[in-house]
Amino acid sequence: MFKQLDANEKLVVELSERCFDELRQVYRPTKLAVSNKNSANCEWSCFGFHVDQALVGVVEAKQVGSELQLSSLAVASSFRRKGVARKLVDFVVRQFKPINSVSVWCVEQTGNVAIFKALGFNVVQRFDSDLFILSDGSKAIEVQLKQKIVA
Repeated sequence: MFKQLDANEKLVVELSERCFDELRQVYRPTKLAVSNKNSANCEWSCFGFHVDQALVGVVEAKQVGSELQLSSLAVASSFRRKGVARKLVDFVVRQFKPINSVSVWCVEQTGNVAIFKALGFNVVQRFDSDLFILSDGSKAIEVQLKQKIVA
């Protein structure tokens, strides 16, 4: 079941923290990234996917012109590789009209580029990040991926 949620809801925060704690082994946000995220929260809508009343996936989305931007996609580890991310992306795309493309960013070193490619996204740019630092202190590589939406 899909549901629009408040991103500050306890269950959303807990699921996101669990999922992103795994990624913090690889990278962490800089102060600039945290500041940007905190100032932009009101622009994003949060959606969740529930299985048997349990929240197992969340994603935030906002429409900018004809592009839908996704952020903070998180799926509980026990529900990965079961189509939850695809279901969430497909659901969110249907909530926003009209859109021509969907965009998402990730850190290359996490391996998430392969996940988004499997969901039909293509890499459009990559660069050394000012927003994320790897655990060894070097700059992470940010990757933007997009998917065209055919009406």
